[in-house]
Amino acid sequence: MTLIDLGGIAAEPVTLAEAKAWCRIERDDEDALIARLVAAARETVERETRLVLVRRSFRLVLDPVPGDGWIDITRHPLHQVTSVVAYDGAGVPTEFGPGASVIERALGIEAIRVSQAVVRAAVNGAEIEFTSGFAVGEVPVNLVLAMQRIVATAYELRGAVSAGLQPAVVPDAARALIAPFRWVRL
Repeated sequence: MTLIDLGGIAAEPVTLAEAKAWCRIERDDEDALIARLVAAARETVERETRLVLVRRSFRLVLDPVPGDGWIDITRHPLHQVTSVVAYDGAGVPTEFGPGASVIERALGIEAIRVSQAVVRAAVNGAEIEFTSGFAVGEVPVNLVLAMQRIVATAYELRGAVSAGLQPAVVPDAARALIAPFRWVRL
């Protein structure tokens, strides 16, 4: 199973102005650095929680497709499945519309069940394209605050750790804000 982020981030959950206000930065000469720190903070929160903070598209590549058709969508919250393509033994693709391919969506977890037609057609695997993530303004406040704390800490440590390695430290306060959203596998 391979997950490909198809991108399409329109805006970060924390704007540049919000990050600068939180960090009490008034000058504009480090805006590019702060924007990179905001993106790094979002990626850190997404990695820790398996939540997608900005709605965007993904492609899940499966080989093989589970026989029972149940597929765990590893990026939450799932918004919609946009396409399902199954590959036969010769590698020829067959496209299924979302209505014909997804027959069930599990409650309480982010999983879908594809039809047996997809399972049978997917001898050489399948690709599922979907969108996941929060709409603008719907990101939980705790996660926005965690991002702001991560940005502030990374900004303070910018001289000790290069921007490419940020965030080098996730402060305990940010970890506490993220904790209720952390994905735990039992």
